[in-house]
Amino acid sequence: MTKKSRRAKKRSRSPRLSATQLARPSTEKQGAGQPKPVAARQAAAATQPSLAEEYHYVIADLKRIGIIAAVMLVVMIVAAVVLI
Repeated sequence: MTKKSRRAKKRSRSPRLSATQLARPSTEKQGAGQPKPVAARQAAAATQPSLAEEYHYVIADLKRIGIIAAVMLVVMIVAAVVLI
């Protein structure tokens, strides 16, 4: 049986962050708690692409993964029935 170590435990280090991660957004530019005007919200919504346009390739990948998973499940069931 080994002895317990008497070394002091290391203190947890703070995470290493880059300069961009350390920068905090200033709240002075935005009105704290003040809602944006309707026109500003509509303009911001018009400039942002919809999620469907931005992630169009994800749907195809999810369908492919689902088909592969279903085929693998069928193969496992058939192998279980045949090999028993």
